[in-house]
Amino acid sequence: MKAEHDRERTLLERLTFFSDAVFAIAITLLVIEVHVPELHAPTEAALQQALLELTPKYAGFVISFLVIGRFWLGHHRMFGILRRADNRLISTNLLLLLGVAFMPFPTAVFSEYVRLQTSTLFYAGWLVALGLFNWRLIGIGVGDDRLIAPDHDPAVRRQLLAGRWLPVLLGLGAMAAVFVHPALPLAVLVLGTLVGSVAIRLATRGRAAADGS
Repeated sequence: MKAEHDRERTLLERLTFFSDAVFAIAITLLVIEVHVPELHAPTEAALQQALLELTPKYAGFVISFLVIGRFWLGHHRMFGILRRADNRLISTNLLLLLGVAFMPFPTAVFSEYVRLQTSTLFYAGWLVALGLFNWRLIGIGVGDDRLIAPDHDPAVRRQLLAGRWLPVLLGLGAMAAVFVHPALPLAVLVLGTLVGSVAIRLATRGRAAADGS
């Protein structure tokens, strides 16, 4: 029994390390699109103007960093309460990593053509797809008692299940917001993430308190 437990723990750790590496590489690749300005006549004013014109690149980098970072945080928390992985979890996790690895490309398109609706729809659409991959992964991992560690924190499990729809809703909200104003999707993604995360924590804490009473 102990040998089987050790083998399952080793397989789970290998899956976690591999996933962390993909997340780290994807986040690192985001900065590649922020190029150093090339000035034909270097002056203070020209450099300042060139740096200012890179604002969409900065915004794309920061937003996607936060997006990937949030997915990694949920992934990290979920794998922290698992005791083993089955084939469904492994294959679904690979699908999520596909979405994460591809994220720098929609980020680059969005940053380059930030004023065009198509670029925002492409970016937000991929966020919806990534959110659906994540939704499926959490449903398989956290929703299966056979994969959960006996000593897991129930609060973490509740938060993961409650929050797995948030990225999908944010992506759909950003897609709708682009038809109102080009800058509105940015506000939806940033503020929506903050407000949604706080609301999920408060809701799960309230539910835990009610269950405890």
